[in-house]
Amino acid sequence: MPPMRTALALVFFSLACAPPNKAKPYPATMVPDLGGEKDAAPTEPPAAPAAKGTVRYFDREIDIAPYLVGFPYAHVRPDFATGKLFYLERGDAYTLRMLDVSQPLATWDLRAGKAISDVDWSKRSLWSMHHHAPSDSLWLHADAKNDERMNLWRLALGTGALAQVTDADYVYGFGFSLDEATIAYLPRRGTAAPYSTCLRLRDVATGVEREIVCDSPKLSFTWSNIRFTPDARAVVFAALVDGDRNKAQLVWVDLKAARPKVKVITDRKAKRSEIEVVEEWSGDELLFVANDDGFGNIYAWSSKTGRTRKLTGFTDDMAGAELTSRGIVAVHRTPVQSTIVLIDPSSGKVVAEKRLPGSAAVREGHGGRAFVVQEAPDIVFEGYEIDVESGFEPRLVAALDPKLAASSVACKATPVAIPTFDDDSRIKKRRQLHAFLLEPRAALAEPKHQLALITAFYGGENAYSELDQVLCAAGFTVVSPSVRGSSGFGRDFSALNDRDLGGDEIVDLFWVARWLEQRTGLGPRRIGVYGGSHGGYATMRALTFPAHTNGRNESYPFGFGMAHAGFSDIKSFYDATNIPDWVVLESGDPRKPADLAKMKDRSPLSHVDRLQFPLLLTHGSADWRVPVEESRQFARKATSLGRPVQYVEFEGQGHRIEGLALQVKLYQTRFDFLMSVAGAAAEG
Repeated sequence: MPPMRTALALVFFSLACAPPNKAKPYPATMVPDLGGEKDAAPTEPPAAPAAKGTVRYFDREIDIAPYLVGFPYAHVRPDFATGKLFYLERGDAYTLRMLDVSQPLATWDLRAGKAISDVDWSKRSLWSMHHHAPSDSLWLHADAKNDERMNLWRLALGTGALAQVTDADYVYGFGFSLDEATIAYLPRRGTAAPYSTCLRLRDVATGVEREIVCDSPKLSFTWSNIRFTPDARAVVFAALVDGDRNKAQLVWVDLKAARPKVKVITDRKAKRSEIEVVEEWSGDELLFVANDDGFGNIYAWSSKTGRTRKLTGFTDDMAGAELTSRGIVAVHRTPVQSTIVLIDPSSGKVVAEKRLPGSAAVREGHGGRAFVVQEAPDIVFEGYEIDVESGFEPRLVAALDPKLAASSVACKATPVAIPTFDDDSRIKKRRQLHAFLLEPRAALAEPKHQLALITAFYGGENAYSELDQVLCAAGFTVVSPSVRGSSGFGRDFSALNDRDLGGDEIVDLFWVARWLEQRTGLGPRRIGVYGGSHGGYATMRALTFPAHTNGRNESYPFGFGMAHAGFSDIKSFYDATNIPDWVVLESGDPRKPADLAKMKDRSPLSHVDRLQFPLLLTHGSADWRVPVEESRQFARKATSLGRPVQYVEFEGQGHRIEGLALQVKLYQTRFDFLMSVAGAAAEG
């Protein structure tokens, strides 16, 4: 869900884009006094073990470095137009590097990339990059201190100097004109809803900016890449009708008009939760991916006729599309397989295809070249280049060193189907939840140390999970289920928990837990649930769930939970988060009394007294996506009621804990907690 404006430009912002309410300050890093018992204050993360990267679970030592940084590279997305690859190398610090990839089909030696910045990117969020070759610079969509106050920055490749270009409360998205002379971007004002966002243009050479048009509550701008027309006369980007994520639209703005207006060019009547514009135009047609029919498919909109054509009819989800000299390279995939296709943009016909066993995605396409990545529970990373002019055979150009593969995969992954409580209306049979059963390659010998864990949300992906692999390395069995609301099964399944946050998605977890009991023979005291962000909320909710919810009379006595960066009160989360539209989609509008009452009832903070078994909370103090107060307030109340909670806060960290040293502390915190859980279970 992701991105300009100088400090001078802020002064000239029009009244139409003035912040509708006073902006709240970003989260303080100072930890407040939690009150109550002395134990209520967050404990300090344990000191890192002596051996770098090593953590311990009873007598088993786990070197987590191969799982976290065995393939130490991230943001691997080339720019074939300029022949350069920019990427991060992770470790104790994160280094931004550049590699020449101008030679088609050559193997990429990522170790040979040149360091182009002395900034430690483990201390900042970096979402995307654009190589601006005319000025020999790299434009970054990033923040300054891991707080997700996203802005645009420019890195001079010759000197390594990094300069902040915009000073907005938040930048949703951006895009360059074809000649690279102009950049358009969507800066948002206000750090709490309701927001106001305006489209702005900036001359790259002079820095001169002008404001084009602002949004309204009826048609709000949102996370979106901006695409210029080939003649730079207009731009296209995404917007939401009434702020509803199920009413996503593409809008057109004529930049040359005397009074530019926002024109919706997609069908307003369609239920649409996903829409993404392909980077390059096919003649006069704009290509985009949307799920109007329930699944991701490719559409073409003509700027001459104003009409839209549907090009594909896939019945699974799509993971990217790029235009090349021979057609559209795209990936459509199920949870257990991916298919790369080459599509004729004039007819929509699939002219070539290749299958991959993992979860693949198209990351780049230009001229005769395309780039596709793949991962799976047993594949850390594989990057394939396709020369569409000489065939359609993917060539492996970047991957984990085979010698490291054995030390980076600790799980045996098996796709399974787990029945849940209701019927699937499409097939009129009991609904089956797709899941991956992840079993340790080296099982624990001591029965009293054995535990099993369930991913709270989002699970079921055919992807490499560092956390799941480390848990397998410790000897735990993990189930990663696609509970309702998960992606990968079309729009309707993803929408099953719209306005039901903390409802049937949690009941799905209970059914998975009962299945896991039968599969492993472990009792509830040894079965736990864990997750981050939405999954952190789901973990707290699962351990405090009132059986009356949705009239299901359902419960499960999870023996423990681990929640990272979760929200505990839906209303206070809505008030403070930078994604309030997601809260409305999932839980309702807090301005409506009935919705507000439901939000309170679905909040773990309202049911802390139901917490019976140990819960570990972890959070970064600078998190803005889910403000740190969400964990603090749950910890305060649980401690005052004498409930079994442990809270550990990571100073200065955002929504994720970054850097190997801090992640070692995070994992040892978790394993210390799990050793206490296993010890208590052994004592009965």
